[in-house]
Amino acid sequence: MVQSLQFSQPLYQQIYDIIKRSILAGELKPGEKVNVSQLAEKYNISRTPLREALRQLQIEGLLVQDHLGLSVVKLEESDFNDLYECRLMLEPTITGLILKTITDKELEEIKIILVDAERAFEEGNHLQLLELNAQFHDRLLEASPNKRALHLLQQVRSFLLLYRANILKNNEHNREILKEHRQILNALIARDEESVIRNVKIHLRNDLERGTNMIRE
Repeated sequence: MVQSLQFSQPLYQQIYDIIKRSILAGELKPGEKVNVSQLAEKYNISRTPLREALRQLQIEGLLVQDHLGLSVVKLEESDFNDLYECRLMLEPTITGLILKTITDKELEEIKIILVDAERAFEEGNHLQLLELNAQFHDRLLEASPNKRALHLLQQVRSFLLLYRANILKNNEHNREILKEHRQILNALIARDEESVIRNVKIHLRNDLERGTNMIRE
């Protein structure tokens, strides 16, 4: 169903949101070609805001350009493994560091995000769950005192978005991920650095296994 565009937001932002949701929901499949002319006609917009939206999706790794044109990124096991290797090198250490700077108020706000994610899971709202799970990690990492390392990690996590969207189509995976997030949060609330790092590593290794199995299916 074609979504109508509103005047409250810039056109490129609206079309970016629509296309991104189509990719994450699986309406645009991995490897599927993106036709600029067809999209411009479909949403009755000029190519300038459309190209801006598509360029942003390329930056985030959801679209790729080759000699045949623009297409949705394919799910590749080798690429997934490389990205998770980077994440495993960066995220446990960064999450451990935030114990020095994160406040009790910030932890309470993150707890609310987790509760909302658990509610989205119960309601079967996979896209909202994806957004809330991303917010859980984002809000944690925003407290990092090492902004350079955080920027590198955010780039890695951006390229993993489509993989994470596909992992979350499995309800048992959702249940496991929420449980692991709860364990990470409990360790942070207890201010137990060793437990924080251990639980983050467990979560990432489990995610690597979940994603690998998803790609192979």
